[in-house]
Amino acid sequence: MDLQSWFSQHVFSQAKLATLGGVILKIIFIFLIARMFLYFAKLAIEKTFIIRSKTPMRYSERREATLAKLCQNILTYTVYFVAMAMALEAMGIHIAALLAGVSIAGLAVGFGAQNLVKDVVTGFFIIFEDQFSVGDQVKINDIAGTVEEVGLRTTRIKAVDGEIYFFPNSMITKVANYTLGGRELPPKEESAGTAAPAVTPAAVPAAIPVKPAEDKPAEADGEKSAKESEEPARG
Repeated sequence: MDLQSWFSQHVFSQAKLATLGGVILKIIFIFLIARMFLYFAKLAIEKTFIIRSKTPMRYSERREATLAKLCQNILTYTVYFVAMAMALEAMGIHIAALLAGVSIAGLAVGFGAQNLVKDVVTGFFIIFEDQFSVGDQVKINDIAGTVEEVGLRTTRIKAVDGEIYFFPNSMITKVANYTLGGRELPPKEESAGTAAPAVTPAAVPAAIPVKPAEDKPAEADGEKSAKESEEPARG
């Protein structure tokens, strides 16, 4: 049997190609449906909060933006997890056996996931205790700026100097919320670790040139002293 016949029989047989093509099409279809579902579900979440904002039971605008973003993030993680599980099933990988293996390896992975769990738990407390929300002007761990996103794992703020900072939620130890206090972020508030402004040449006063004293010739000094000594003798 030549090589071409072997490939045709074992690798590129029509039955296997048809099966492989069917699996690929099924996976593409699964993720396409997931994307479409996410798109319309996120629109529904936004619509729900817009309707709620017009009722007496509305939250503050800043809190609504935070909760809407949180719901969208949770929905995204859930939908893609389900889509991934369905894709694995389409490839012939049984989820039950996979989860059993994961549970055995969970003890080893658990130690590395401790920080992730702490970040998520702290993120829930930050959101539901309303420590700060999207749009608030805050100082977090000596970094001052505006909150752009509050997620389950990280918080993102834009500092006064334009830098974007990501804080793991479990590492947030000190928060000053200027918005809740009815204050604005000081315009000259400097974040910790910011380099001191460079001294420009214009800020340094120009040195005044001093003309050095001219040394008189030694011969002139000698002649003057000789004349002074002769004058008393003549008198």
